[in-house]
Amino acid sequence: MSKQRFIKRYSLIINLVRRTPASFEIIKKYLQEQSLLEEDNFEVELRTFQRDLKEIESLFGIKIRNNRAKGVYEIIENSDEDAEKYDRLMESFEVFNILNLSNQFEKEIIVEKRKPLGIEHMYSLLSAIKKKYEVQFTHEKYWTEVPQSQFKQVQPIALKEARFRWYLIAKDKKDSIIKTFSLDRISDLQVLETTFVENSNYDAKTAFQHSFGIVTNENKMPEKVILSFSHKQGKFIKSFPLHHSQKVLVDDKNEFRIELLLHPTYDFVMEIMSIGSHVKVLEPLTLKEEIKERLKQTLNLYN
Repeated sequence: MSKQRFIKRYSLIINLVRRTPASFEIIKKYLQEQSLLEEDNFEVELRTFQRDLKEIESLFGIKIRNNRAKGVYEIIENSDEDAEKYDRLMESFEVFNILNLSNQFEKEIIVEKRKPLGIEHMYSLLSAIKKKYEVQFTHEKYWTEVPQSQFKQVQPIALKEARFRWYLIAKDKKDSIIKTFSLDRISDLQVLETTFVENSNYDAKTAFQHSFGIVTNENKMPEKVILSFSHKQGKFIKSFPLHHSQKVLVDDKNEFRIELLLHPTYDFVMEIMSIGSHVKVLEPLTLKEEIKERLKQTLNLYN
């Protein structure tokens, strides 16, 4: 059996048990139905299924156990952090399943064409981070008028997701400054045999605790930001929070108001502006004035 079929079967098992705990008989029947639907063979007997559970836990950290009292298999979650990682894994599995079906449902599933996110570098970078190996790569710089390619040799520290992109946080060997590099702009990646000593004074999770996106201001205190949204826009902000610090202050038919604690950097300003007339900055005054100035500049483009 191909690796792809194994992974597909694992995802089918996880998705079913995620929706509702199920007995082996129900799981077996479900896999038979999916085999017919997708014209493949995902069927298992009990011994193979038990091996699958061990592989699922080993590969993805998802623990599926037999609750003998209820006669069902169910997912065991250990902590809030595990639950968060589990939800992201499930999200990835759902996308994986849909993409697998996209050829069969060409008219019904419309996949957006876009540049890959560079996640093919992830395993190499994670290995380098864990083993403290330096890496080198070519990085495309977009901020110049003409895009430039720069050679970089860095000490990798962590990987961070921000607004659906992945970034490498690393110390640049050239100037010893900690910088971020978008994975989708990295090419010719090489993990070197040169090792480095970890900087115990720097913790990436703490450094980005109050950041929005990939820009951080470690030397500044985070600011309290209060935003007022229209009732309709509030529904979106409630279902997809802007920041982990988000607190709801008002939620009624006229307004949805929240409080955030963060550094209002360029990324955050652009996010606010993208919401347009459905949001108003109430605090702080400096952010309010910056938004007003940027809106004036935008209007001037149409004069």
